[in-house]
This record gives sequence, C-alpha cells and structure tokens, in this order.
Amino acid sequence: MTRLKKLIRNLLLIAVLLFLFMRLNGLYFSPERALHASERDLNYGPSEIVHSFDYGKSRFFLARYENYFSFPSIDRALGVFWRYGGGWGKENEQERPLSFNFHSHDNQLTVFGMRNDPSITRVKVELPTAEGETIAINSDEFYEDMFFVMWKGEDEDGLWPGSHIIAYNVEGDVVYETDF
Repeated sequence: MTRLKKLIRNLLLIAVLLFLFMRLNGLYFSPERALHASERDLNYGPSEIVHSFDYGKSRFFLARYENYFSFPSIDRALGVFWRYGGGWGKENEQERPLSFNFHSHDNQLTVFGMRNDPSITRVKVELPTAEGETIAINSDEFYEDMFFVMWKGEDEDGLWPGSHIIAYNVEGDVVYETDF
C-alpha cells in the first residue's frame, strides 16, 4: 500500500471513529445543534430561539414552540463540544397576564416565562432565605415577550414554597402577583 493510500485510509478511519464517539456520547460541535437534538429526542420542537447567552460553561436559550416556552441549558464538554441535558417545554397559560416556570441546575436558580399582558414592564421574584430574609431580583428586559431571572444559590428544601413573583406596569402598579 502506498503512503497516500494509508494516509487516506487512516483519515477516514479517524473521521468514522470521531463520528461514533460523538454520537455515543451525545456531543455536538454547536450548542444550537445540541438544543435541536435534545428537542428531537423529546418529540418537541424545533423551537424558535428567541434569545441565547453564555453563563459559566453553559449556553442558555429562551425558546418557544407553538404555545410552549422553554429555557434549556446546553453544557460545554471536552473543550470544543456541546452536550445537552434535560429539557422541557411549559405551556403558555394565555389567560394569565404572566405565565412562568422555575427550576434549578447546578445551584443556578432560574425563573422564566412569557408575558401575555403587554402592559407588564418589570418582573420581580422574591425568595425567602434560610435566615428568614427575602431576596428580591428584578428583570425589566423582555425578549419578544419572554423573560428570565437567574441567580446563584442553594436549592434548599422549602426555598420555593415561600417564593412569589410580581409583575409591574410602567407606572409601578402591580399587574399580577402569585406564589410559586
């Protein structure tokens, strides 16, 4: 076998092994491909990406599909690859002024959702701490009527039950308020 034929054979073998390695380990070259692969596995989507941003070793997406919204994270793996974890979509309850969901991932607590009332200009999340104090986090950024609020914290038992969300209009009046 000539040197050129051996080189071509070895390059093809490396490409096939890399493809198998990536497929078996759920690795992708782009976070968007990992997101859409995750949705295919869940028989959900493909969703429209409304906003994305990097935080730590993850990329987060605000996305929507039909009457559902989601906030999946795609994690960086092995330096150049991306891997998805769990994901889901929550139905937008359009009869409510604000439809939202919450979750935690690696001590990253998140509240995300959609505003159905265009008069809402600010969302505030209030959470009790173990010391009896209250943490208040505000967001006045909306991406095509979607929002998120993130913070680092411990997902302790009892954290979510005393929490609530408040939506304000431009005058500062409460438009919507509910407990989690």
